[in-house]
Amino acid sequence: MVDERRRRAFEAAVETGRIDLSEGPARAAGALMAHAAFVDPGAVPQVFDALAHAVLDCPASAQAGALAAALPFVAEGSPRARPLPRPLWEAFWAIAGALPEGEVDPLAFTGRVVALGTHYDGEMLARCEAALLEWPCVRQLLLEDEVRMRTADLAGRPEASLGTALRRMLEAQGYDLEVIDADTVVLPGPYPAQNRTNRRILQLHDVWHLVAGYGFTGAGEVAISGFQLAQFGQNYSARFLATVAALLALNLPALAAPMLRVMLEGWRHGRETRPLIHEPWHRLLDKSIPVLRAELGIRPFESATARMFEEMEAMRKAAAPATA
Repeated sequence: MVDERRRRAFEAAVETGRIDLSEGPARAAGALMAHAAFVDPGAVPQVFDALAHAVLDCPASAQAGALAAALPFVAEGSPRARPLPRPLWEAFWAIAGALPEGEVDPLAFTGRVVALGTHYDGEMLARCEAALLEWPCVRQLLLEDEVRMRTADLAGRPEASLGTALRRMLEAQGYDLEVIDADTVVLPGPYPAQNRTNRRILQLHDVWHLVAGYGFTGAGEVAISGFQLAQFGQNYSARFLATVAALLALNLPALAAPMLRVMLEGWRHGRETRPLIHEPWHRLLDKSIPVLRAELGIRPFESATARMFEEMEAMRKAAAPATA
């Protein structure tokens, strides 16, 4: 459980952008990510590129210096600093303030992170919209007709196709493409970039799992959130990563550094991959995943740290007593 003093210090760091780097990136990452998610979404590329460089490229002794050089606002304060609505902080701490008891329901956790957005005020929604429109792939998406894939569209595809792989994966997971109604993620008001990308990623999240090589595990979901964020600046992914990073740093610090690495490896993978959000995936369902990777230049995700987490998860599940 995070005490009140640490909560207030974290909140001040997020709202102002002034962040103590002396304890290393793993402790600072939650506040940096939350600043980008909840205060200045336009800073997502700057913040995550800086974190990726510091954590993935620099020795431990040089990481704080690399962050300070890339992010001068951590010392001076952000020019976009602002206080956040109190209900947003209360909802954030309800998720990040303590470790969950027992097994985590992925859909329930996702729903709670999605619900953080219900506490955004008009200024924050405007900042999110402007930030999305900085991404060329989002502007291109808005010029194209919207086409939604349905679960029924996956039937009758060739045996080795993306469509068949996606159908089998959804059946194994107990989901379908309509597991979350795309029309329920629409924001009231003039937010075409947020509404279109929110609907679009509901269609493509599992497609990208398969084509980009992300496992359907806890580490896989964390990594693909970094990938999605790097692809088009999705605010949900930013708030998900910020919440997980803060949860671990404040409650389970031994896992914070390796999980941060997984997040940032996903981010870097997304930065190195061509924009995929406006590809006509409904026309590609008959092609095999290897063919699509070759045609689109997609290198499957590789992470020794993510594999370690996945192996630990598999061992834990294998050792769990069977239920009647």
